Amino acid sequence: MARTVEFRVVNHRMGFKCSSCGKKRNMPIQVNVRRKNVRCHACGEITRCLLNRRTIHRKLQSGAATMITDDGKEIDVSIHDISTGGGIGVDISLRAARAQKVKVGQKVSFRCSWNTRLLGSGTFQVQNSNGQRVGVKKVMMGAF
Repeated sequence: MARTVEFRVVNHRMGFKCSSCGKKRNMPIQVNVRRKNVRCHACGEITRCLLNRRTIHRKLQSGAATMITDDGKEIDVSIHDISTGGGIGVDISLRAARAQKVKVGQKVSFRCSWNTRLLGSGTFQVQNSNGQRVGVKKVMMGAF
């Protein structure tokens, strides 16, 4: 089974280092790729690469949650990552994305049954929305 390792992507390039033999290779990465399996050119070991394009570290976290919009609509989402700066990356289902448009600047909150302390009772603001992928950031008290 392949090992999973997180790699930084800068200017659409990834500095790959084999976790078995330590050989290094600089590889081009397409814009829309989030995960990639890479076979080492020296030893043949396959590594599952999680690609991080952000400047700050993000902790991989996955699970189902409910995103509640400011007008009370509930949308089922899949959490993918949580940034140290209070940001969360989520995916919504294609059907929900077509039915309910999530707009940049919209306030949302989350309900997470498997870890109630993960998202807390805070309010988040949509920072970007690209079809099914939505990025939100925690709103500081008194900011609005």
